[in-house]
Amino acid sequence: MGAAWTEKEVVHLLNRTGFYTSKTDIEACLSLGQAETVRRLVAGESLTGKTVSLQSITELTADGKEMKADSIGDQQTYWLYRILNTEAPLIEKMTLFWHGHFSTSFSKVNDIPLMLRQNELLRNYALGNFHELVLQIGKDPAMMIYLDVNSNRKGKPNENYAREVMELFTLGIGHYTEQDIKETARSLTGWSYDRKEGQVKFNKGQYDAANKTVLGETAAFNETTVVDVFFKQEALPQFIAKKLLKWFATDEPSQEWVELVAGDVSKDQTIGEVLTKLFMSDAFYNPDIQGALIKTPIEYVAGILKAFNIPLSKGFTQSARKMGMELFLPPDVAGWRGGTTWLMTTNLLSRFQFAESIAKRLNNNLLTSKEYALDPLSKPEDYVRQYAQNAGVWNMGELSAKTLAKYANDTFVYAKQKNNGMKGLLQLIMISPEAQMK
Repeated sequence: MGAAWTEKEVVHLLNRTGFYTSKTDIEACLSLGQAETVRRLVAGESLTGKTVSLQSITELTADGKEMKADSIGDQQTYWLYRILNTEAPLIEKMTLFWHGHFSTSFSKVNDIPLMLRQNELLRNYALGNFHELVLQIGKDPAMMIYLDVNSNRKGKPNENYAREVMELFTLGIGHYTEQDIKETARSLTGWSYDRKEGQVKFNKGQYDAANKTVLGETAAFNETTVVDVFFKQEALPQFIAKKLLKWFATDEPSQEWVELVAGDVSKDQTIGEVLTKLFMSDAFYNPDIQGALIKTPIEYVAGILKAFNIPLSKGFTQSARKMGMELFLPPDVAGWRGGTTWLMTTNLLSRFQFAESIAKRLNNNLLTSKEYALDPLSKPEDYVRQYAQNAGVWNMGELSAKTLAKYANDTFVYAKQKNNGMKGLLQLIMISPEAQMK
């Protein structure tokens, strides 16, 4: 790698691969070096050596009340708890990525255990083999219910899953025909999920064993061999490469960059290997793309909660919902649109309201802790820099810093009654443009 490995590059990597960037993690990464930092992130190993044993949902409380495994709201809160407490943030970030990619909603599935089963599948394959994940998702009960696989029978194929597996999961629009969808649906016949027995079953009598022609190939395709045909298409690695680049690097990756990463998708065994090369590349640390992606609502909420060590509350995932992102309930089969849609007026207002609610929760003990203690001769600009970094905002722009310094100067830097001004500064940092970006 030709690029430097300084605080700036570390912050960029941690912003993109995790949910909150702390001083402790930055120091650990600088000490580990780039290669070992990336290796640990991809392997799901702690950057600092810290070990965490996650509690089960029934061992936790939120708002002083026990959490219940049979409540979808509590399960949303529990996933947020995992995000907040994991020492393997990249795995949770990729689980979130796949949740949007293989979009499945509780609103139709209406079965919490099946939603959790899919969630664990996505987590287990978060950085694993994509081909295997596509095969597994085709027989995932929640997905089967969501896309009506039970209605896909010999002589009367249901095309829902066949369409989405090509359009949204593997190839992208324009790389298949309506006839390919029909033939793929025939290839996938025979499979169903029995809700009473809780089993995925294959009924040979409902399987169409005749030849099908899919994407130019003819054979008696089944649920496995038809997927093999998808993976022979040039469109597939490019489709996945572009989605990964849009998630981790830039909203508008160049075609050259897409093709470069697509080459890795084609030849590497796992998504983890692909991302290792991406995170080791000079292009990933281009200053033009640093701080240029908009945080998803879950990233925004989780980062703030981690920054201020706020106790778990069931209202936090509902705050994310108001910002446009509800876990286990994506808007439709195409998932969340992301990008600038996160900052539409109502969504942005909800971010500001969340920041205000958090500022009110801040404990005065936090504001008198060593992390917020500055030298008596410190200037307002020093307070802004320190407070912003504590909040996980490491790239405060000149205009924002100047405006916030004036607020700090006018409210608490030279005043005796400091707490309200300090909370106000942190609230303004949370709603700053830079706090919305990563």
